[in-house]
Amino acid sequence: MELTKEFDNAETVSIDTFILEQLVQEERDKEITELNLLSKKVYNLHTSVLYYRNSKTKMGSLCYDAWRILVKKVGGTPNGWRDLGFLLGIKQDDLDYIMNSIQDDPIDIVLKLYRLNEKATLDKILDALVKMNRYDILKALEGPLSNLAQCFNKDDSGYVSNSKTGQKEIISFKNLPNDLPPALNKNYIATKNERNRPNIPKPTPLLMTDNEVKNEKPILFLTFTEDGLPTAINIQEYVYNWTDITGVTVITLNDRKDEVYQNPEKFIREYFEKANFVVPIITSGYLNEIKSNRPGALNTTDNLDLKYANFIYKLIVNHYIHASGCLNKKVRTVLPQNVDREVFTNISMYPELMPWTFETKFDEQFKAFLKADHII
Repeated sequence: MELTKEFDNAETVSIDTFILEQLVQEERDKEITELNLLSKKVYNLHTSVLYYRNSKTKMGSLCYDAWRILVKKVGGTPNGWRDLGFLLGIKQDDLDYIMNSIQDDPIDIVLKLYRLNEKATLDKILDALVKMNRYDILKALEGPLSNLAQCFNKDDSGYVSNSKTGQKEIISFKNLPNDLPPALNKNYIATKNERNRPNIPKPTPLLMTDNEVKNEKPILFLTFTEDGLPTAINIQEYVYNWTDITGVTVITLNDRKDEVYQNPEKFIREYFEKANFVVPIITSGYLNEIKSNRPGALNTTDNLDLKYANFIYKLIVNHYIHASGCLNKKVRTVLPQNVDREVFTNISMYPELMPWTFETKFDEQFKAFLKADHII
């Protein structure tokens, strides 16, 4: 009897459960509708606003918070960054390169690559997340993006267009550093206008004073980081032992400390121009040093060759793009004897560092380089 009594209200229980499911579904549909409408709040905000940094302002904090949540949530999902990149129109070969060759956070690289597009607004990112059914990420972004939209879209904010149509202009930050790897930058340099080129100053020719004489003998200007020092020492030894070629000068910054300390930039620019060949020694440390391409990065090391490796690399890129029309006449790269396989793979991504030769073939090939250029 008790068993029968327990199920006396079975139909009622079933109906109550059905109603509860309906209420939950209605609430869910309402929530999804609100999240879908979120894109309308940020349709005029460019992705670059995510990279505005000023911890002392509310806007700066909101920009960082939105960026942090997006990177953390998408990056925390297997292949989430790849799916988002595909929906944002990132090329397949760029996505493959990011996966196989970039050590930085892939979703951050995708966002930086996407923001190069003038029409890369935040609503397109949200629409992509809807297609991915990532309402959990949208829910997490709802608060920060709604607050961010209010910062920019107030009537008195000064960010709203004064056009007669009343349509809002796309709000973006123009002076953000472009710290993408060179291999990813080149797709845009080749297809976009000058604004997307790396922000590298063009070297100005140095005036020669009366007591300065241009080199009559070949000069090799080595640039390297700490793990390239053994190869640099070997190269100096190789050149010193040449019997059929004499008078070749090998320049390293550490060997010229007294001169470098007087005016580092002047010394480097002068010998960069005077050198017949600039010789980067490609190691893991060197690639890591130049990878971020950070302008003005603080480096307090006493190792001058390491300290100014990034600066010299910027001169190399600038010379490659502007002075030689992407025909490398200045740089001859050397790969050390025990080069890492990863370095050997990645060097092909840097056309400005081509051609390269192995340290074991330095004598043979560098003599050929000098003869080909009629230096000797």
